[in-house]
Amino acid sequence: MKELIIGIVFIGLGLLFFFNNKNIGEGMAKFYRKLYTERNLKVMFRACGVILVLGGLILIFLK
Repeated sequence: MKELIIGIVFIGLGLLFFFNNKNIGEGMAKFYRKLYTERNLKVMFRACGVILVLGGLILIFLK
């Protein structure tokens, strides 16, 4: 049961990062203007989203 809840949270966060990366990327690019470009941040958040979704699916289906 614990893995199911954590898996659902991971999937939710992963989908948030994957589909909302434009808004997150713009805000973070303003904050980290000298360190990261907006395009790189969008790619990073999309990758983070994929990892979280896969982690959630693994926790749910491969208990």
